[in-house]
Amino acid sequence: MIEKRNFLRAKVMKSTCIAKDQGTYKLVTESTVPIPVNINVLDISTGGLRLITEVEILNGTNFDLMIQEIKALSGTTVKCKVTRSLFDKSDSIYEIGVRFIPANTDYLKQLVELLKKY
Repeated sequence: MIEKRNFLRAKVMKSTCIAKDQGTYKLVTESTVPIPVNINVLDISTGGLRLITEVEILNGTNFDLMIQEIKALSGTTVKCKVTRSLFDKSDSIYEIGVRFIPANTDYLKQLVELLKKY
């Protein structure tokens, strides 16, 4: 099957945080169920990636990025840490810098090579 999306589909686990909901702040506990989030990858290397999304992910947040099967490369889960989170008011999106933990694995090398081809 040929992938026709312009973005990767990922799932993230929501961590405990304080969120504003209808003008009041509430404690949101950690989610045990992955939450699907569409991300648009701007660039990727074996060390990390830069993405944009409508969902805020705070700087310093650790999360698991679940990558679905792409071509001949099997899907997997990659541990990540947010190193930068910037809000773009003009487009109402977040630009997120992410570091893979650990970086430079064989899987990430295969993923980057595959994405370069397509």
